[in-house]
Amino acid sequence: MRRETQNVLLVLLGGAVLKIAMNGQYTNYVKPSLQPWLIIAGAATIVLAVVGIVRDIRAGGPTGGHGHDHGSRSPWLLLLPALAIFLVAPPALGADKVARSGTVAAQPAPSGAEFVALPDGDAPLLRMGDAVTRAVWDDSGTLDDREIRLIGFVARAEDGSVQLARFAIGCCAADATPIKVGLAGSGLDSYESDTWLEARGKIISGSASEANGYVPTFQVASVDVVPAPPDPYES
Repeated sequence: MRRETQNVLLVLLGGAVLKIAMNGQYTNYVKPSLQPWLIIAGAATIVLAVVGIVRDIRAGGPTGGHGHDHGSRSPWLLLLPALAIFLVAPPALGADKVARSGTVAAQPAPSGAEFVALPDGDAPLLRMGDAVTRAVWDDSGTLDDREIRLIGFVARAEDGSVQLARFAIGCCAADATPIKVGLAGSGLDSYESDTWLEARGKIISGSASEANGYVPTFQVASVDVVPAPPDPYES
């Protein structure tokens, strides 16, 4: 690959990074706290590429000026497909990744941890990770006979049953771990996979066990379709 092509690729790559960092799409891949680093990385990549391009122009081109007039046009034509790839950002992880991830055990509770009572009020909104961890490890019964609300996307278990799922990440989508609850109720089969829902109901006590991969059952009282949250992952 010619050096001028490499420099143009760097401009495209840096521009794509800046684009997703500024329009919010970066949360499909990394934690929100990493946005400043993405901006810095994208800007630095563009600056380095521009410096290389200017240096080549002043030096008469990467080949010393021989054939520069003809060679400088073809990379732009060849890079049109690359431009489309760089600027079309794939979506966040969803139901397909849940199915391919199989069953993942719930995260263990910290040693000596005590689960505080749920917030006051009618059906507080809990993070999926908090609800599943309580269902598996909390012996104090903070979820017993309490309605809660959970937000996640529709996924399908191996047996075809409907689940509500969300991914937890440490830093980025590469280390994503699915968190899920099995939904019990009527009319749930009508929701397509990857549909985001806010479900209200109760975790059935003792429903999460080693036999079912520590996936608790959530008895649904009501459900609403909601937009995907700005940050689709939990951390």
